[in-house]
Amino acid sequence: MPNFSLLQTFKNASIAKKLYFTVGIMALLIALELFTLGFANSTLSSVRAFINGEGLWSKGEKDAVNSLHKYARTGNEADYRLFLEFMKVPLGDHKTRMQLIKAHPDIDSARQGFLEGRNHPDDVDGMIKLFTRFYSVSYIHKAIILWTAADSVGAPMISIAAQIHNEINSTSPSQARIGELLNQIDDINANLTVLEDDFSFTLGEGARWLENLVLRLLFCVALTVEISGLLLTISVSRNIQRGLNEIIRASKSIANGNLKARAASYSRDEIGQLAESFNDMTTQYEKSIADKNIANESLKDYAKKLEQSNNSLEQFAYVASHDLQEPLRNITNFASLLEENEDHHLDPKSRKYLNFIVHGAERLKVLIKDLLLFSRLGKQHIVEMVNFNDILKIVLADMNLLIREKDAVIRLGHLPVLAASKTEIKMLLQNLIGNAIKYSKPNVPPVVEVNAEKQENGTWLFSVKDNGIGIEEEFKERIFVIFQRLHNQDEYSGTGIGLATCKKVVELNGGTIWVESKPDVGSTFYFTIPRPART
Repeated sequence: MPNFSLLQTFKNASIAKKLYFTVGIMALLIALELFTLGFANSTLSSVRAFINGEGLWSKGEKDAVNSLHKYARTGNEADYRLFLEFMKVPLGDHKTRMQLIKAHPDIDSARQGFLEGRNHPDDVDGMIKLFTRFYSVSYIHKAIILWTAADSVGAPMISIAAQIHNEINSTSPSQARIGELLNQIDDINANLTVLEDDFSFTLGEGARWLENLVLRLLFCVALTVEISGLLLTISVSRNIQRGLNEIIRASKSIANGNLKARAASYSRDEIGQLAESFNDMTTQYEKSIADKNIANESLKDYAKKLEQSNNSLEQFAYVASHDLQEPLRNITNFASLLEENEDHHLDPKSRKYLNFIVHGAERLKVLIKDLLLFSRLGKQHIVEMVNFNDILKIVLADMNLLIREKDAVIRLGHLPVLAASKTEIKMLLQNLIGNAIKYSKPNVPPVVEVNAEKQENGTWLFSVKDNGIGIEEEFKERIFVIFQRLHNQDEYSGTGIGLATCKKVVELNGGTIWVESKPDVGSTFYFTIPRPART
């Protein structure tokens, strides 16, 4: 019941709130992904710092043993002092460990111990956090046990060295006694070497485990971002389209004389309110007809209200698409910056998942761009004399790279000069020729023919013919409806807006558009542009 209530609340929310919610969810998920990536990078850096610290510990212990052997041979006090200096490294790390195992450790003292162990100051805080946060993780716990064992094994070295020092400085030093003490030092050194190797191996295993865990988390978050964004966008878009289609259906029924037709309202958002307002107006109109009191002025007002409603919907599509561009641009920019930032040391898998985010956002940007173009159609419908040959040259110049990549052959007939909107005609030709090249058969160079001929009634009939994959008979009307796609995104990319744009452009310029096609043979798209009557 709560889930249903939440779903109903979202369904009835205003469209602007739905869009803000969609963008907010995507931004939150991307922020979570960036946080996960940053946390993983910091944790892996701390693991690497621990491995480096083990190297410093091991080197300090080995150098101390070598200095002690040299002292036993030379009796030089400087070598003994050097032994004590080298021993400060393992002693400093020991100091840190003893603090961190306490219930309430002194962090400043622990930090000082790591610094005495010659660890880099920038790594110290991360190493302490790794110790305290992941103490119970098996790999870290095992490494700490090995560290504790090494401290225990190496603890006698100071006292044995002191005995060697006392023996050498005695009045009659015994070489046999010194040799016996050095043998004890060598045994300790051998045992420490085994523990040091186990410590490094354990931390290496832990680093690999953590890396795999982070990669899985990043993949899940990236997949969630992609799927959530697409699902929410598709859901909002389909709800809008569903409501609009219902209003259009009811409008056509009323236009055909069925005054009983009503538009179903699926939600309480702007589209649902528009449907209810439409029904109210239709009811009032029906009553007026029954009472025989309707007048021509009322019909004009009614048509004007419908036109205003349509303009409001187009304005909404423009604003909604425009508001989505900025957060998507931020998503793409920040993901690209993260991809280019060498400080994060991303491995190939991480870069692959990051590319998924960038490519998904880019596809959504293309969809929004096409929506913006579609919503703007008719806003600046400026009719002028247009030379279709000149427009076609500009279109082919813009598409030169695609034509060369596909080895496309473009055959042109002579096109007329007609009164039309230059910007809209350019968009129309771009979409039709682009589709003819894009939906070509594999390993077959596309051939596109563009022609025009004058009809008896003065209307010009244009055709764009290709040798592509063709269209099934049952889909010939569907392709001109917005968001209708016939092919998988992986096979042929597209937004399902291009042919809907073509239909709208042709109708704005007073013509009609249709297609004749056979699968695996090719398609011919026809559209008409009427010659304006002379005044």
